[in-house]
Amino acid sequence: MNSQSFCGVPPDGSVAQLSKADRVVRVLRSHPGVREASILQTEGAGGIGFVVAEDKHLDDVMKRAELRDLALKRWRKSFDLTHFAENVKSKPVGFNTQGWNSSYTGQELPEAEMLEWVQLTVSEILGLAPRAVYEIGCGTGMLLLRVAPTCERYVAVDFSPVTLDRVRAQLKSVLTPEKSVELLERMADDFSGFDQNSFDTVVLNSVAQFFPSSSYLTRVLEGAIEIVRPGGRVFAGDMQSLPLRALFLSSVELFRSDDNQAPTAIMERIRRRIRLEPWLFVSPAYFLNLARKHKKVSRVEIEPRPGRADNEVTRYRYNAILYVGEPSEQRNDFPFTDWLEHQWGLKEIREILEKQTGPFGIKCIPNTRVEIDVAALDGLRRGEDSITAGQLKRELDQTATRGIHPQDLVDLGRSVGGLEIRLSWAACRRDGSYDAAFFQAGSLGSSQAISWPQPEPSEYLTLTSWPGQGKLRSDLIDQITDLCKSSLPPELVPARFYLVDSLPREGDPVLVERAIDGLNSL
Repeated sequence: MNSQSFCGVPPDGSVAQLSKADRVVRVLRSHPGVREASILQTEGAGGIGFVVAEDKHLDDVMKRAELRDLALKRWRKSFDLTHFAENVKSKPVGFNTQGWNSSYTGQELPEAEMLEWVQLTVSEILGLAPRAVYEIGCGTGMLLLRVAPTCERYVAVDFSPVTLDRVRAQLKSVLTPEKSVELLERMADDFSGFDQNSFDTVVLNSVAQFFPSSSYLTRVLEGAIEIVRPGGRVFAGDMQSLPLRALFLSSVELFRSDDNQAPTAIMERIRRRIRLEPWLFVSPAYFLNLARKHKKVSRVEIEPRPGRADNEVTRYRYNAILYVGEPSEQRNDFPFTDWLEHQWGLKEIREILEKQTGPFGIKCIPNTRVEIDVAALDGLRRGEDSITAGQLKRELDQTATRGIHPQDLVDLGRSVGGLEIRLSWAACRRDGSYDAAFFQAGSLGSSQAISWPQPEPSEYLTLTSWPGQGKLRSDLIDQITDLCKSSLPPELVPARFYLVDSLPREGDPVLVERAIDGLNSL
């Protein structure tokens, strides 16, 4: 593709000044379901149209609000039925893992892996030194029952009355008489009754995947930000990564496939999963974009999930921590060395750290948690019907990894005296690679930010998935296509349209082509 330029409507909207592409944009903006639009002119006729949808139109006119309410009712019923199960009564206090099933086998995740998940999540939250906590979607209370005893105030909300009754009964065994927890049955976006700056910490952990849309997630997070006082945090944990969605789903489908199946058949199942997937996947770029728009957020940290367990939670999920307060902290702009230029192992990195006197960063570190999945997806994409799933699996069994397990790097950093380490997935790379920063213990205060490598502009095009909204998207594209056909000469009608969360930026045509490839890919 030979990209030329992006076009929009002149500020005064005068027809005389409109180029061909500007005329198309003007028509697109006349549709009530279009908030923003741009045209990428290409060698072909018409170019490519990018459209940011108008949420109110989707909710009110195209009935997305009804889809949202239906989805939430379905999740609520599912949670209530799950927690009516008899075996829930036999679960230990504060450790009810009912419903935590593997996408690969359908079986419950092993208790040892779930215990690590709980302990590490609690450790992350307690590291924020919370005193007044508001937890959204407390579920079975695995976090609440461990964090609440350390706090002065704890308010927990959930939409499942059955779940809340179970938590209420268990609280009696972990709280001293002078401690209390307020449990409320309400939806995640309902913050009524709470003033601004009421809490120092909001916890939203392993909940967002059940949200029906990105607009609902934004409403929840904006409400959370408002009730957090300056100096506080919003902990959005266990987020399903949109950049890694293709890796995740291809890994699951290859695992489930019969050995004699062809890659083309597996790829079609993956595409179907993407079209029908009910879960909300969120890009780290969503949180970076939210921080840019919300003045109360001073910075965001995007961390790969910690842990040794090898499962979908550690491989493909992350924690996003939003820091609330004035953006006055000092930024640390030390350089990041590209791992690909040196391909260091743990031994070489240790030698560097033992000699290093100042902050030190490494970027693009291959992630051994998902390296095989990257090779698997590459194999499926280039696979031919002459290659079977069984052959691909055997090839993958022989594939050597070259990267570093994130937990190995964390442990290494801790073993070198006086060093601290932070990891980041802020760059949104689709191969799961991550960045690491090493610095002297105590040299970075809690209010100080690291200037992490950032995503390419193309990663801001699509910030979340659209669970259960495939037909709605298709209908909107059909409407704007018909509008263009009825309002423009044939040569000006774009060859295709993409619904995006933000318009492509002008600049490097290679990045634009990469953005379009990303929209076309899994």
